[in-house]
Amino acid sequence: MKSKVLITIKGVQHEFEDIYGSGIQTIQQGTYKQVSDKHIITYDEITEDINGGSPLTIKNMLKICSDSVSLTKRGATAADMFFKEGYYHSGMYETPSGTLQAGFITSKLIIIEKEDSIDLQIEYGLELNYSHVSDCTIFINILSL
Repeated sequence: MKSKVLITIKGVQHEFEDIYGSGIQTIQQGTYKQVSDKHIITYDEITEDINGGSPLTIKNMLKICSDSVSLTKRGATAADMFFKEGYYHSGMYETPSGTLQAGFITSKLIIIEKEDSIDLQIEYGLELNYSHVSDCTIFINILSL
C-alpha cells in the first residue's frame, strides 16, 4: 500500500435502513503506514457545527490487526471504539451536544487484505447509556492512491 489512501466508510443501522440500499457514507483521503503487524490509517472528517458556526474537524486513527479494529476520534467528537468478534467494548462518546456512554458488541469482523486495498465489514450491537439502540454494520474500504 502507498502512503496516500482513500477511505470509504458506509454505516447502516438495521432497524432503520436496508443494509444494501441506504445508510450514511463518507469518503476521505488519508495516510497509511504499517507498523509491525498493524495497519494504521489516519484521516480527518469535516462536519457542520449544529449551531451554524464554522465547520468542525474530527481527527481519526484506524488501527487494523489480524483479528481486531480500533477507531480513535479526537476533536469535535471524541471516542475510542474497539471491535473484536465476540468482544464487548464500552466507553464515552463525546459530542458537541453532550457525552454518552457507548457500548459495542461485535458479532462479526471480516478483514480482507489485498496488495492495494483493505476491506472491512464490522457487525455489532450498539448501546447508548446501557440500552440497546440498534444492530449496525460498517463497511470500510481503504484504497491505495
